Amino acid sequence: MSLFDTIRQKAASVSFLDKLSDNVSPALTRDEKFRKEYHLPEEECIIADINADLSYFSKHNDLNREDSQKKDGLAYVFSGRIFLSPHYLVFRDSFDKTSCVLILNISCIRRVERSSTSAHALSLTITLYSGTRIIVQFIGLRHNSQEFSQALKTQLSSNIPQTKLLMPFLDSCYSEYLISKNIEKRPNVTPPPAGLGQIYKYPGNPNISKERPKLKLWFDYFRENGKNLTLVKNHFFQKLIRVGVPNRLRGEIWELCCGSIYSRFQNPGYYANILEENKGKLSLAIEEIEKDLNRSLPEYSAYHDEEGIKRLRNVLTAYSWKNPEIGYCQAMNILVAALLIFMTEEQAFWCLSCLCDNYIQGYYSKTMYGTLLDQKVFESFVESKMPVLWDHINRNDIQLSIISLPWFLSLFFTAMPLPYAFRIMDIFLVNGPVTLFQVALGVLKVNGEDLLEADDDGMFIAILKSYFQTLEDSAHPDSSDTRYKQINRFQELLVVAFKEFDIITGAMVERERNKHRKDIMHNIESFAKRTQLRNITSVRNLSANDISNLYDAFYQCIETEKGSKDTEKSRMEFAAFCQFLARICDWCKYCESDDMPGFRKQKRQFLKKLFNYWDTSKLGDLSLNDVLAGLDSLLSEDLMVSINNYFALYDVDKKGELQREDILQLSEGLLFLTEAWRNGRYVDKITQSRIEDDIADSLIESGGKVESNLDTIELPSGVEIDEEKYRSEQAERYLKAASSFLQRCFEYARPLDLAGDIDLLDLSDSEEAGSDTKKKQWDSLKANAALDPIHPMVLDLATFRMIILAEETYELFFASTLRESIHVSDLVCTSETHGTALRSMFDGLLADGRRVANQVRRRVDSVATRTSGTSEISGESSHGRDDIDDFLDDQNEEHADLLKSDILGLEIENEGSKSVMRRSIEGSTSTKSFQEKEENLIDFETV
Repeated sequence: MSLFDTIRQKAASVSFLDKLSDNVSPALTRDEKFRKEYHLPEEECIIADINADLSYFSKHNDLNREDSQKKDGLAYVFSGRIFLSPHYLVFRDSFDKTSCVLILNISCIRRVERSSTSAHALSLTITLYSGTRIIVQFIGLRHNSQEFSQALKTQLSSNIPQTKLLMPFLDSCYSEYLISKNIEKRPNVTPPPAGLGQIYKYPGNPNISKERPKLKLWFDYFRENGKNLTLVKNHFFQKLIRVGVPNRLRGEIWELCCGSIYSRFQNPGYYANILEENKGKLSLAIEEIEKDLNRSLPEYSAYHDEEGIKRLRNVLTAYSWKNPEIGYCQAMNILVAALLIFMTEEQAFWCLSCLCDNYIQGYYSKTMYGTLLDQKVFESFVESKMPVLWDHINRNDIQLSIISLPWFLSLFFTAMPLPYAFRIMDIFLVNGPVTLFQVALGVLKVNGEDLLEADDDGMFIAILKSYFQTLEDSAHPDSSDTRYKQINRFQELLVVAFKEFDIITGAMVERERNKHRKDIMHNIESFAKRTQLRNITSVRNLSANDISNLYDAFYQCIETEKGSKDTEKSRMEFAAFCQFLARICDWCKYCESDDMPGFRKQKRQFLKKLFNYWDTSKLGDLSLNDVLAGLDSLLSEDLMVSINNYFALYDVDKKGELQREDILQLSEGLLFLTEAWRNGRYVDKITQSRIEDDIADSLIESGGKVESNLDTIELPSGVEIDEEKYRSEQAERYLKAASSFLQRCFEYARPLDLAGDIDLLDLSDSEEAGSDTKKKQWDSLKANAALDPIHPMVLDLATFRMIILAEETYELFFASTLRESIHVSDLVCTSETHGTALRSMFDGLLADGRRVANQVRRRVDSVATRTSGTSEISGESSHGRDDIDDFLDDQNEEHADLLKSDILGLEIENEGSKSVMRRSIEGSTSTKSFQEKEENLIDFETV
């Protein structure tokens, strides 16, 4: 029975893991995990790694210390794994991965000595710039050890240029100043530049915070375990962080914990350069920054002075240019203001970058999706860890997320007094975002009894606000034990947060984030969509459903182009614009012609014209409003509006005239737009009508019985279509239209170098025709204007309209074909294969014969009317016809046809049968075009 129980448990665990995997974010790569764990810059990756034992001998460890083990040559040996990246040598112990962690910049190494302790073991002695020695004993195959050593040698060579920058960088580290002044006794050593605290004093009472004892503890730690870029982190490092960091060292310790010190060292001068390159430039982010400068930690005196405001402005502005997708968001000024109290501008800039990239992703964004997600996670923790309080919150409809949102967004800097918020920040940079959840849960736990008495949001907020203002008060004022009386409420909060809620781990936080991320993103997107669609400018040709579809496609293309989901980017660049049009426009879908360089150039030129024309703000990208307004104009049913819009694409100067190059580009644009119909991928109404006519003719010629009162006609299943025939006819028609269009453009374009007016009605070459000047002007008109660079030509809008309307194919294209090729109601994403449009249209005709039925009835009626009309004329007017023929024989042949038409026209008009003649013309031989039939009809009616 136990066997079945085991199988059942395994099956249950598998199903649970399967369900869990649906909510898990994509797994990080090995290099990504490596960078995230040790807070290294983005360019770092693992080149080599191997098991090893490590011993650390600090140069200053045994000075003035009689009990040191180093005098006997003894030292702690840590077993673990060592990693090599392009700029760092990283070691971590294998015991708990926190007993010995060394992140050593390769530029700090002065000498590497190789020694073999045995036939199979290999060790390296590494000497640092400070004289500290590190012994690395490799564990494993000697071949692997040699490979690691060779890789280290290569990286040492490549880091030689960076070594020159080491000493100037060390001058900015306070730990280096402490050791140099108090141990090495260097003369003329000055403290490095620091934050605003050196000028305006640090918040809090230094006696209460015990600054000197803390500084002495850190000094001893640096002496034994290295400093800044050579620091070894162990358990005592964690304890010192929890005890509190001295104000003068806080900036450097924060840099070490978050990893910004590594980015600052590898990018010397970047901060100053980005400020200089963008000096004087304006942006929306800078405008928002200026509004919030005077609202940044107003309780600190530095931000009432120009010096503090200037530093804050510089850091926020530099970051807005470094990360334009985020730019600036509210509450970011609070964080930077806190950093600048302990850091220089450059230090605060890099620390802000690391925090936004690694610690609080999505907190400072337009949608604040990271903060909103963590509020959902926080509520889930309150529900599971404090169910009584959670039931009370739900019962009284208290919005907990609104209350806790400022805590997370400002990292408690606006919630509690600054000295205590700095202590939270110390722990946050070491333990990560889990600190915020633990502290927030601790706040609710400590005030749990009072909060259960609150029945609305106002009372809830008042209780917590009062608590934060009394953090320095004794937590046990009535206790008889003096030690308990000395514990203040902040110390009590730390105990509750990090003892009772130490079960909240980073893995739990990430798991809860994965569980709620989809819902939060959906809610944000829905809210953003509703908000943005309400602000859309009025459009006439797009329905609400069309706008919703285009909104989704707009942001999907932006996300696809970036390669990741990004809620920050709200404007479309050119690459995403091309992808967007390819989803909704038939003429922009991929085709075989895209592989031809000439066609690719035409396509890019036209799309760039369209992109620039729609870019009303001239920022180099498109907003959703720009795209909707542009598509709305393309979908206009007014033929003149459609023609005018196309002309405006090339009329960049808005003068209403196009020069020679503009005319050529305009013609190339038409070639690109009509390529899908020219190559037969789609059919227009002319070809469609031609196919329907041919099917109707084939039905009549087949002799089948057709009743004119039928609504539909069942087409024979054996009817076939000659696709190649219609494709060739359509291609020939579009090519002829393109040739005729370009020829007429230059034929009717107006020369710019003509003096005076030309009498175009006077075509004579005789002397009476005019002066020599007019003759020369007329000769210039007869020249090939397209190939004559001497005489500039211009084409105005009225002439362009005339040329389009004179060509049936292009007139139809602007009237309906272009509009019908844009799919906004149901977005079509797949590109159709060659000839699919013809086949699908023909299949539709076979399935439903209504459209052909109308053609069949017209032809049956036409044949019947023509037959009755002929018999009526032959039966009643035969004598008149003979007289006409005799009369025509006596006339001059040159005027016979005209006179015959005149007499026939009069005869038909007298008989009142003009409609009969119209039908007989429609039923004439099929070799005449529709245009020729209309011309004949006009001639008859005119006569």
